Amino acid sequence: MKFSSISIYNSTNKNLTFLNIPVIDQIKTQLAQSINIQNKTGVFFSAFDEQGKLLASNWVIKTDRPLENIIESFYNGILKKIEWQTKSIIFDIVEEIRLQNDPNVLVKLPLDQYGLFLVEWDGQNSWVLLPNTQWITKIQDAVWAIKKKYNLKNQVSVFVFKTKKITVQL
Repeated sequence: MKFSSISIYNSTNKNLTFLNIPVIDQIKTQLAQSINIQNKTGVFFSAFDEQGKLLASNWVIKTDRPLENIIESFYNGILKKIEWQTKSIIFDIVEEIRLQNDPNVLVKLPLDQYGLFLVEWDGQNSWVLLPNTQWITKIQDAVWAIKKKYNLKNQVSVFVFKTKKITVQL
């Protein structure tokens, strides 16, 4: 288990104390400074090494579980195995999600602010594209990228969503 050291200065007796805090606690503490981790909301996470290389990513678009529980599941299932090489984690917290199948609205959608969640009508497959994805500026680019990557063939329902990005440094 990786621990992070935090120094605390006590001005009364002029002592410097070092605490070792488990990574999961450090993640929850840093997130709690920006959002309520008891909220029941979707989240995307991406873990990076010191050079900025993506180590792992996962997501839950919508949930009835508190964010704290989802983060603990991500940690225990994925991050715990790679925490020794993880230097930062970007969390995209879902703030808004809605069904939007009107092509006239979709072509005007600012993809620097909105992500896309596509679900095949049979409900068996889904795909996601986060807001502000590099090289994606138009809905046509987004659909092309998703079709190319996932070999999309069937009709889909399109959900649009906004996120709040929070970076946790370890």
